[in-house]
Amino acid sequence: MCVTWLCILPMLSALASSPAAAQNQAQTTSQNPSQPPSLSPEQRADAEALRALTNSIPLLPVERIALKVNPPMTLVGYSAAAADKRGNIYVIHRPTDTNVDPVIVLNAKGNLLRSWGKGMYTMPHSIRIDPEGNVWTVDARTSMIFKFTPEGKKLLEISVGDIPDSSLAFCGATDVTFAPNGHVYVSDGYCNTRFIEYTADGRKLQEWGKIATVPLQAFRTRPDKTGPREFAVAHDISLGRDGILYVADRENGRLQWFDKNGRYLGEKKFGGQLYSVAHGPSGDLYVGAYPRDRAAFNDAFIFKFDAKSGKILGKIEAPAHQLSVAPDGTLLPGTRAPTTTSVLLLRPVK
Repeated sequence: MCVTWLCILPMLSALASSPAAAQNQAQTTSQNPSQPPSLSPEQRADAEALRALTNSIPLLPVERIALKVNPPMTLVGYSAAAADKRGNIYVIHRPTDTNVDPVIVLNAKGNLLRSWGKGMYTMPHSIRIDPEGNVWTVDARTSMIFKFTPEGKKLLEISVGDIPDSSLAFCGATDVTFAPNGHVYVSDGYCNTRFIEYTADGRKLQEWGKIATVPLQAFRTRPDKTGPREFAVAHDISLGRDGILYVADRENGRLQWFDKNGRYLGEKKFGGQLYSVAHGPSGDLYVGAYPRDRAAFNDAFIFKFDAKSGKILGKIEAPAHQLSVAPDGTLLPGTRAPTTTSVLLLRPVK
């Protein structure tokens, strides 16, 4: 699902799209998670910088819970999870069996309540719960966004469109986040690098960023894409209580933040690959990163970050392809484990 703003703002020419190389790496990492990628000397140095940073940060005390699914079922590469106010947990995974639903719902004890989504997804990617308790999902290949009731009744669908190359497994939208007024913000970040605001009923209001041109390699204007408002895979997005949009700039290993009209406000370089960003109910900000010189999500950590001071407050050892924080403060990372029969919960110890 994706939307653009009603009064379409001029596309910010300074915003760069995901380069083809980053797209190719996204394909490789996603399809061969057990194989470490081939890296340049600069990328290896970047990975070492993240490792050094990680070693300097204290561990945060958490209770690690492997919530077993009951009755037992196998989750395939689950990419995201979220929780509602009742303690129910929503998981999106990538089953190879077309008779298996990609969306499953568990209660707090891991009991399977319901599932849905057969035939609706090509590349299930993100799942979020809005303030009213509705369930939103994103397909990273088709750029389709779906809104459901907690029971799985479809309420809305948004076709983000403008997919530069529909033959690629990952060339569409990546994530959604929600404003207090019901508006929805979409990161269209695999091939394009744009951000779209929709009303609660799916009407596009505005967009900022860039739509990629084909061939993707020709869309590259510079080799590194490291300037402000430039992205190499805008992979995750979260709107803070301060009204600021935080974006995980994955292949650049950094967090960037903007006002809701796309004005650049700041960034923090972590190194490696920065996959995820999420806010807790009290406003705490978390990001998930891992050094790119390991197989996907090995040596991965979640960092608690204070954007105002620029300080990293602590770390949790866990992979987070995408990340949500439950109303009670429990972190729910999408682990992308090839197969698992449990969902990882990280409950801060107070």
